[in-house]
Amino acid sequence: MEFSNAPAPFGRNTIAILGRNSRFSAEVIRETWGHPAITKKLGLAVAFGVGSDPTFQRPVDWEAETFGDVYQLPLNDEYKVLPRKILTLLQMASSACEPVNFLVKTDDDVFVNVYALKDLIEDLKDKSHERNFWCLVWEGMPVIRTNNSKWYLSEEKYGESIYPNYCSGSAYIINSVVLDAILGLSNHTIPLVPAEDVHITGVLAQKAGVGHVQISNRYAFASTSEERIASGQTIFAHLGPGAEERVEQIWNYLVQKRKQFRNEFLGGL
Repeated sequence: MEFSNAPAPFGRNTIAILGRNSRFSAEVIRETWGHPAITKKLGLAVAFGVGSDPTFQRPVDWEAETFGDVYQLPLNDEYKVLPRKILTLLQMASSACEPVNFLVKTDDDVFVNVYALKDLIEDLKDKSHERNFWCLVWEGMPVIRTNNSKWYLSEEKYGESIYPNYCSGSAYIINSVVLDAILGLSNHTIPLVPAEDVHITGVLAQKAGVGHVQISNRYAFASTSEERIASGQTIFAHLGPGAEERVEQIWNYLVQKRKQFRNEFLGGL
């Protein structure tokens, strides 16, 4: 199955989970923060993007047929092809029958507080025509020249010693204007930087005249606070190894806190 034959769950505001391990994390996301009943009520749609791997083709086919939210590309799920994978999926979102106002790209090991995300997107309504990414912005990051590094890039492939400002690939928000601007350059002869976040939100963004709005205070990495997530201060929590178990724990805590707050509010009326 290729993405062109897939159904299109994309809505006005879409969260696209494009991490390479979506084949095993899609279920836990659908049962927690990405539950269709919850996201639909919030006016969000969730879609999963995966590459090709014959060892898990049958379950992917089943998920795509059953849920209609899985998109598979004829690309191997390898780090070096991530920019192509993400750009292809962004193109798919752009071609959806219903225009996408805002699109959130996130990795599959990131917990998303969809309630706080919905509030943020509401706040961004008036900025739907701005040429900006909203994300955790990395500034002045050096190009890695160490041969054995995963992020190694030779001077022949990228001559500058410092990357342009770019977003953390864990999660970033774009509007339709930026989506079109980035995709307009994606087929040009611009050397491909293997790091997806650098290439798309840095190199292509710079050439397209797209800026960045820093929202680093809405992210959490090593020190993930359930309280900050439940309060809505943290929207994107990068969980890393063991993410699936942590997603369920955090979701249960978030649901419990929301119920507690609602009961307290109603009790005070």
